[in-house]
Amino acid sequence: MKKNDPYTRDDQTRFTMRIDSKLLEQIKEEAEKHKRSTAKEIEFILEQHVANLPTE
Repeated sequence: MKKNDPYTRDDQTRFTMRIDSKLLEQIKEEAEKHKRSTAKEIEFILEQHVANLPTE
């Protein structure tokens, strides 16, 4: 996929989503505890989820 975004590395993709406000606040609080940005906390949560998916 060709990108025109000079701020995004080649190994990353920008992604926009809508999220429940209360859920986002909870994620922000967890991010602060772990000294991560909210975006990095969401990425971490997703990585953990995918890593725990059953393999076929």
